[in-house]
Amino acid sequence: MRILIAFTLAALPFLGCSSPSNPWESRGDRLLGIGSDSAEDPVSGASVSKNKAVKRDYQGTTYYFASSKTATTFFQNPEEYALRGNERNDVPPDRSAR
Repeated sequence: MRILIAFTLAALPFLGCSSPSNPWESRGDRLLGIGSDSAEDPVSGASVSKNKAVKRDYQGTTYYFASSKTATTFFQNPEEYALRGNERNDVPPDRSAR
């Protein structure tokens, strides 16, 4: 019986029953909130609701911030915080912010 339970638990991720708490596979997914109602503030790393976040566009991409202070910090040195070209390749534009 223990073997059956262990096998079943081990098979769950392969059956599509992985944890929904982390749907993101890349930094781009986290920052832009791909597949989620929340996104990661690129400056503070805080998880923010996309509906309540401070939204700013940079080079055609919408970023979500926990506050106007972190948005200001981002734009003082965007190269430090923005997605780089190779992180952005698989990321579709976010249409929900428009």
